[in-house]
Amino acid sequence: MDDKLDLGQAYAPPVASPPATALPDVVSPYDKVVRLSFPIGAVVGLVGGCLVSFEYAYALSYFHAEKIAPSITCFIVLRSVGPSCAVLAAALTAVVLLHRAGRRASGPVTIDHTRAYLVMASFPLLFVVTAPFCLLGALLMWLAAFSGTTSQFVTSLPQSVKGIDFVCGLAVAAGCGLWLTGLLRIGANWLTTKKHGLALKLFVAYAALAIPNAGLRAVLSLVDPD
Repeated sequence: MDDKLDLGQAYAPPVASPPATALPDVVSPYDKVVRLSFPIGAVVGLVGGCLVSFEYAYALSYFHAEKIAPSITCFIVLRSVGPSCAVLAAALTAVVLLHRAGRRASGPVTIDHTRAYLVMASFPLLFVVTAPFCLLGALLMWLAAFSGTTSQFVTSLPQSVKGIDFVCGLAVAAGCGLWLTGLLRIGANWLTTKKHGLALKLFVAYAALAIPNAGLRAVLSLVDPD
């Protein structure tokens, strides 16, 4: 009886191994951010141009000076609104893509930053694409809301815009690209978290862009009040 095999022990079911830890999903969003920023920049530029044109033309209409609105609008577009629309389009694209990547991932998300420089390098070209759509939006608003003519708008371009304005816009766009790239490297992991909704992430991204811009404008106004 002692030499009999203990079949109960020999055929005991194997102990289940603990579940393996999920490997992190590696996400490299920068190529897609650059590709999608251009069509989104066109839409944002069109809307931004409409808004800035309405703002200045409506304000000047109180002084019966709305005829100079196209000149002011073109100047503002190249100096400020064009770069602002470019950075807004890229930031919107990046936030949405990173949020979706986090929602679709089965586990933790790791961001590959090796191609982050593409965002910074694309900003001058993004400004070149966005600015004409800003001007187109301004023209459409000028025609629709203030009974202006295309010839009035077009002839105001050489009168109000100089080469230095375009160069300044390129420089501002490059600076915006550098700032946004740094923000993405710092906050990309937070943008992929599932704890927060898309609305909060968009608000935080907007605040991260708007607050430094407001601070810079305040400093410049103190240095050069005129």
